[in-house]
Amino acid sequence: MKNLRVALSKIERGQQLLERLDELKENDEVEDEAYTAKRDQYERLIKEGETELEAIRGGLATKLESLKRDLERFPQELKDLELKNKLGEIDASAFMKQDQKLRARIKKLETDADETQRYLAAETADGAGGFIEVSLDGDKSATDRITGWLKRRR
Repeated sequence: MKNLRVALSKIERGQQLLERLDELKENDEVEDEAYTAKRDQYERLIKEGETELEAIRGGLATKLESLKRDLERFPQELKDLELKNKLGEIDASAFMKQDQKLRARIKKLETDADETQRYLAAETADGAGGFIEVSLDGDKSATDRITGWLKRRR
């Protein structure tokens, strides 16, 4: 999930740069004016990432609840299908086809729920699939510019 990776990457990158900036300040290697400007920039990057992360996690939590609700109804559907087969309402061929279809749907929902849970639990960009280099000045990264260009060319 790229937007989660980007949000976490912004936070991590901002924190890394802020730590380095503070080290430089402690060693008197940066002037006060430059320190303040850079500190504000990095804090904005962190705040932006945190705001995005909060929205993404809210969406993921909603999605996970929906997936769990969907999963709760399938055991009863399987029982109902079995009963129809035992009562002779559907033949063995139709039962097998519908049973396979339901079980495939359950498997897909379980996979989606596990993936959503993993994303929801991710605390780092690596935990969400890997760090993405983020722009510090609000401009789009080279990758974003190329991706946008390629999408327009289709």
